[in-house]
Amino acid sequence: MDNQKTILLSVEHLRKIYNSRFGSNQVEALKNISFSVDQGEFIAVMGESGSGKTTLLNLLAALDRPTEGKILLAGKDITQIGDSNISRFRRENLGFVFQDFNLLDNFSLRDNIYLPLVLSNTPKKQMEKQIEPLAAQLKISDILEKYPYEVSGGQKQRAAIARALITAPKLVLADEPTGALDSRSSAQVMKMFTDIHKTGQTILVVTHSVKTACHAGRVLFIRDGQLFNQLYRGNMDNEAFGEKISDNLKILLQKEELYA
Repeated sequence: MDNQKTILLSVEHLRKIYNSRFGSNQVEALKNISFSVDQGEFIAVMGESGSGKTTLLNLLAALDRPTEGKILLAGKDITQIGDSNISRFRRENLGFVFQDFNLLDNFSLRDNIYLPLVLSNTPKKQMEKQIEPLAAQLKISDILEKYPYEVSGGQKQRAAIARALITAPKLVLADEPTGALDSRSSAQVMKMFTDIHKTGQTILVVTHSVKTACHAGRVLFIRDGQLFNQLYRGNMDNEAFGEKISDNLKILLQKEELYA
């Protein structure tokens, strides 16, 4: 039996430099970062504020361009896609989940979820067909006609996850998906992410939270714009994996204090 993995995402020697307004100062946010993500993997990226993880997420989301390096998604270098085609590429290949949900208050949850399909001119009957199984899986079928201000934070995030998945993206990118939620809602949302991952969806989450990261299969630790370490779940349960993640974060912080 062939157990060879298919690489979905390949990040090669990624470097990002920001210049000050008048070009007098440069900040190197990312320094020669390389890693790959297999099809169907669940990856968490962790690091202190200012470590470069948000910059990395923005580059993977094709919201910014690297100074050097390549980002290959299913073999296509997204850094070479022209500005006129990049929005379409994001819609067709990436799903996004944000800390603050990014739902439109004057749209129902249903219409918020439909939005990526509307932008792609998907027929209404097809949209209805696609939303039904997702809404059932995420337990929001009974609130689709409600507006964001009428539902809880956890329900908003589940709607946001449905919006991310409605286009069947190759990769889901999540930025602190439990950051605005209480502990109970956070646990429910991460259970949803785990269930979605089990269907074969590739997910990359950026987070400060050990409780969020322990649901992943692998954690990448970033320090000062560099890949510091990575940790694989193996056969560990969430609790044991969470302890390993915490231990690695302590080492990361000790190194930062040592070189501060």
